[in-house]
Amino acid sequence: MPNLLEVEYEKIFSPKTMAGLKGKSGESLRSMLGNKSLMQTMVRSKAVLDEIIDAEEGYRDELEMIAAQMVTDAYPIIDYANIRIDAKIGDDFSLQSPPPQEDPTLPDFGNDDPEKLQAKRRIINGITQGASIRGAFGFMLFKEYLDNINPALVEKYNEILKLAFGIYDDENAIAMLLAALAQGQTPQGGESEMEYDEETGQFVIKARALCFPMLVHEIVKGLYEIVGTEGFSGDKEKNQAIVSAVDKLSNEPNDLRFGKFLYDAISKIYNESDVEDARVRELFFAALYKLDDEEFFPFVENAVNDELTRDQKQWAIGEMKDIEKDLRKDDTGLEDLD
Repeated sequence: MPNLLEVEYEKIFSPKTMAGLKGKSGESLRSMLGNKSLMQTMVRSKAVLDEIIDAEEGYRDELEMIAAQMVTDAYPIIDYANIRIDAKIGDDFSLQSPPPQEDPTLPDFGNDDPEKLQAKRRIINGITQGASIRGAFGFMLFKEYLDNINPALVEKYNEILKLAFGIYDDENAIAMLLAALAQGQTPQGGESEMEYDEETGQFVIKARALCFPMLVHEIVKGLYEIVGTEGFSGDKEKNQAIVSAVDKLSNEPNDLRFGKFLYDAISKIYNESDVEDARVRELFFAALYKLDDEEFFPFVENAVNDELTRDQKQWAIGEMKDIEKDLRKDDTGLEDLD
């Protein structure tokens, strides 16, 4: 069996949806970077990052604890599911192993369509990146504490996040990043991974980053990587083949570009519901990932276009209500993810 073909967003979504995503990306570019050129953005990013690293010197231990606590407060599912956070600020990026190589002898996918499995994984990866971008700006929750460390930090954090993530809305920047990756360059501001600890019976989010806001970004990404495991089938060989084909550094720029709008579209459904238990949000994403292809792809596309059908809305509200009810009985959670 030949290698799996690449599944790009243009192959997953309709031209109408892609036009909408690109339009939102253009608006985001103006909002995040204003009139800065790519070169100005890169130079300013380096300067601000250096200022932040200097300002955080001597406070890293505290900031690591604040980052873990901040994400735990913002995402109560972490406590409920007994997820452990291992977060460090620094430049020791040694978590991620080399990118997996595609196995030329792919497993028999049977009745499953490998292209659809890849497309689903790509969407889930995009949502994961989008959630981590939106979550990174949550540092404002600890503004008073951060001001006590250095009153200039919050403003600098806001600027570095806009600069760091704003470039992914610039097609020229993406082309440059892809060219750098092709030459073996892998510039990093942070990394994360999730693992299941068999001894303690819990998921662990391991996050490393150069500075506090990037650490928050990586922790949230780790959380949504855990939620994303609900999109896997029960066949480990198939899952590994899909991960090897889709989870590539070369896919990350466009995952970061479009993923935030995919996340916004799904998160909006929870935000506009009358469900008040914040744990429901991540469990609803998990429920969405479990849907069959015939339901999953139309739901995501309609959500992005703000065109959910009545049946889709009823399913979403009903699912969230059921999750909320089960949470009240303390009879569900993320235990089945292992």
